Amino acid sequence: MAAASPAGNWARRFGQVRMAGLFLAAAALPWNNVVLSNAQILMLIGWLGEGLAARTLLPDLRRAFTGPWAPAFIAPFLLHAAGIAWSEDLAWATDLTRILLPVPVFGIVLSSSPPLGERAIRDVLRTGAWSVVASTVACLLVAGGQLQSGDHRALSIFISHVRLGLLLALAACVFLRDRPQQRWLRWVHALAALWAAGFLVGIGSLSGLGALIVALLALAWRGLGGTRPLVRWTLRAALLLLPALALAGLAGLLRPGTKRTVRAQDLASRSAGGEPYYHDLHDPQWENGNPVWVHVADEELRRGWARRSRLEFHGNDERGQPLRGTLVRYMASMGLRKDSVGLMALTHEDVRRIEQGMPSMRTGHQPLLAARMEQLRMELDRYRATGDADGHSLTMRLTYWRTGWWIARQHLWTGVGTGDTRPAFAQAYAALSSPLAPRWRNRAHNEYLTLLITFGLPGLLFILACWAAPVVAYRAWRHPVFVAWAAILLVSCLTEDTLETQTGATFFALYYALFVFGGRWLNAQAGLPTGPPPAPGRSV
Repeated sequence: MAAASPAGNWARRFGQVRMAGLFLAAAALPWNNVVLSNAQILMLIGWLGEGLAARTLLPDLRRAFTGPWAPAFIAPFLLHAAGIAWSEDLAWATDLTRILLPVPVFGIVLSSSPPLGERAIRDVLRTGAWSVVASTVACLLVAGGQLQSGDHRALSIFISHVRLGLLLALAACVFLRDRPQQRWLRWVHALAALWAAGFLVGIGSLSGLGALIVALLALAWRGLGGTRPLVRWTLRAALLLLPALALAGLAGLLRPGTKRTVRAQDLASRSAGGEPYYHDLHDPQWENGNPVWVHVADEELRRGWARRSRLEFHGNDERGQPLRGTLVRYMASMGLRKDSVGLMALTHEDVRRIEQGMPSMRTGHQPLLAARMEQLRMELDRYRATGDADGHSLTMRLTYWRTGWWIARQHLWTGVGTGDTRPAFAQAYAALSSPLAPRWRNRAHNEYLTLLITFGLPGLLFILACWAAPVVAYRAWRHPVFVAWAAILLVSCLTEDTLETQTGATFFALYYALFVFGGRWLNAQAGLPTGPPPAPGRSV
């Protein structure tokens, strides 16, 4: 057997560097954006070195840009980059294009390299899934004490809790679909899937749980493909009913709760100390079944609080919230009047919890998912009664979507251009006299709406077609985990600008390219087209 040439050895080594970069990117997603960027650079260096050593770099570039499907995947990035030329907000347009760089990097590298093969894709998926599990263990070890704070964001210390939820949902699906030969390893995967789902419940991640449920339904839909038609479509019809029932149940949970009527004549006019009480019977805020803004004696609270705490009564708590509001809500949750007598009933632990920003005696003593549902109900009650959405994630999104749709209608056919969503929203908030405070006036928080605003209806349809066409051509849905990943991504784009963060854009580009371009072996198995063959000399 002839010895490999030095060029062949270098090509093989650089091919290993390319694969190492791919694995590192999958592992770095839940941890650190700097490592994530360096992983992509490492993968690109390996790809370039491999092409130079094998003398296939120019054919590889031609293959990536001439046909037929990699250019479709990269085209939306080029559209964003071209839009910089006429952007009013050059800084944001440039930054957004930089964030989307994973799209051409993964698209070019994986489309011009040989198909990865079943084992390589499985190992990348396992690497990403176990890395997410490891990151959640680290989060618990470092920030486990934050569970008592009642803040569902506090446990995600490396990346956004929203992106962590998406990665956990995908990890659960990977473990459920990956069936190793060893029985003990199958049990380990089952436990890891339960851990991922349990962590989502534990941190109260409604978006992550929603994505996981939709992904599991998509997997179940696909899994019915081999059954008899009558059974298949009966069960699929039942699957379609499940999301509708879940949404109906969620709507029921978020309906205004039944509260007792509070009448002005039943309220005391003065505190025990003689101060006139403040009552607001129109404020919908209740805590633990008690109205918040009744029996409030502000001066007594201010004087008494100064003796109990180092924090100013009219300042902020440790979460940056107005401390007066936190104190009044906490006392209401205990069924106390908000005066000097009620203040004396607070223990030192209660005072410390109020300083930390906990708005209720139940905060930290109930599951975060239940606390999150209660918080959303409170947000909606307040929004229905006063129109105030400031600082509340759900009701602010309703305002963002309403404002974004108003902008989209003004620019339906041309859009506002790359990067100009920020000034467009600023102008829209002013034109609509939005009640949102300036600090809360953000963009759409809906990727589909953002693309519609940016490029208009033709641009949105073009981008969606560009990303759908390679999926159809390479039949990527033949891989079950692709179905789960696609469901997770599509759901996430309803409530987030997923592609406008580095983690979100890499989550999209890496797994899309992995399944669609790296997974061309699926087509080879079925005797279907796999695209142009790699140039001679390229290693897998």
